[in-house]
Amino acid sequence: MIRPLLAPLFLIPFCLVTLAQAEPPSTVAVDTQQLKHPVKACLFEVTGNGLTQPSYLFGTIHLGQKNVVTLHPTAQGAYDTSDAVYTEIDMDTKSQMAIAPLLMRTDGKTLTEALGADLAGDVQEVLSSINPALTLAAFDRMKTWVLAATLPILEMQLTQKLPLDARLYQDAIAAGKTVGALETAESQATLFDQFSEDDLQAMLKDTVKVMQEDSDAEVDSITKLLNVYLTGDIHEIGAFVNAEMAKADTNPDFTKRLMKALLDDRNVKMADKIDEFLQQATDQSHFFAVGAAHYTGETAIQTLLEKQGYQIAPKFD
Repeated sequence: MIRPLLAPLFLIPFCLVTLAQAEPPSTVAVDTQQLKHPVKACLFEVTGNGLTQPSYLFGTIHLGQKNVVTLHPTAQGAYDTSDAVYTEIDMDTKSQMAIAPLLMRTDGKTLTEALGADLAGDVQEVLSSINPALTLAAFDRMKTWVLAATLPILEMQLTQKLPLDARLYQDAIAAGKTVGALETAESQATLFDQFSEDDLQAMLKDTVKVMQEDSDAEVDSITKLLNVYLTGDIHEIGAFVNAEMAKADTNPDFTKRLMKALLDDRNVKMADKIDEFLQQATDQSHFFAVGAAHYTGETAIQTLLEKQGYQIAPKFD
């Protein structure tokens, strides 16, 4: 059971939970199940600063539905003409399995013991709703944040659908493109070590609460998220983020620290890494694929790159 649970990227699921709790823009009136691909491309073209070929910033969602992994034609064209593809972390099995020890508890407790009877019972209820055969005991060696990150997309993982980022990475290898990463898997796996167990359990409680509410909802959170990604552009995704952040008032200090760690701090580092890759090969076209939330807010990656002298042009259509 462990390997499938380690397959997705480790940080973006939190962004998905955050986004999914907000209501989608009321202007969206598209049956997303009928879409073959996103209505708009979450894509920016990067030029200037000595580049002789255009490069691209692409916003992903860490899900594997067919109309997600089928790119908008504009994004597909940019991907096809690129020489190199970079994801957040290396998506090969060896790299992901190497960080497995970093996901395991070091406090001498099982996860069940750490959570206590009430929260453990709520988690088990959610697991059973996903699959009656799932038990919390399967997660007992894992850190609290790993469970919180896994729960929202666990049902998708069990279907063995390859998430968009992994698909882009594998297709690039098959096409003979250069592949690389903007972060190390270790940096993502250890990011939550800065937070207390109380903070992480509060985050898990919020995740469980949303999933329990989903069980009675006409449209669940992941579907709401898909509606925004499949029908909106980065501005609408940003509005979605802001709407939920305005509601996060149960522990505003933790929410602020969490979003700084998940987005702001990482955006700065990823923008610097993008600049490094671009300047190492100014005559090549690079395709950078990271979670769409990284292109929102004051520290959006494209904004940081503009400050470094690049010209950024939206290519949504």
